[in-house]
Amino acid sequence: MKKWVPALFSLLFLLSGCMTHKAVQTKQLTDFKKKVLSEHKQIHDMKIQMAPTQIEFNYYLTSKTNREADEDIFLSTRELVLSSEFRKTAIEESYFKHYSKDDRRYPDIIIRFFGTSKEKADYEYTASYYGPGVEGAKDRPIDAYKTWYFDDFKTKAVPVESGDQ
Repeated sequence: MKKWVPALFSLLFLLSGCMTHKAVQTKQLTDFKKKVLSEHKQIHDMKIQMAPTQIEFNYYLTSKTNREADEDIFLSTRELVLSSEFRKTAIEESYFKHYSKDDRRYPDIIIRFFGTSKEKADYEYTASYYGPGVEGAKDRPIDAYKTWYFDDFKTKAVPVESGDQ
C-alpha cells in the first residue's frame, strides 16, 4: 500500500498539470480587453484564457451580477468570437499551437460572469463550433459558435434566442 501512495500523487500531479489554463494573447484581444474595461466600469478584472477543450472569457465584476445590465458585455464578446480575425489568431494560431495540434478540434467558448465571489461564477454563456450529434462523427454539422446557451447553474442551460442576451 505504501508503495502506491507516491505513484498516486505523481499521477494526480501530472493530470492536474494537463488542465492548467494559459492566457490567450493577441493584438485583437488586447485591444478588446482595453475597450471593454474602459466602457464597462463594473468590470473589476477580465481574464481570457484557454484550456485543452475551451477558451474562456471571465468577467469579474465589482458588484453583484445582473444579466440585463451585463447584456452588452456578452454581445460584444459574442461579436468578437464570431469574427474571422478571432478564429484565425486566437484559435488557429494560438489555441492549436498549445492544444489539439493533430486533430485540430475547435474549442468550446465560455463567457463567465463573476459577482462578489471570484471562485464561483454566477452564470455563463457557452457555444460550440460543432453542432448537435455524436462527438467525432464525420457528418456532424458545423455551427461555428452561432448557437449560444445561458446557464445560471440552477436549472438546465437554455438556448439564447436571437435578440436575447
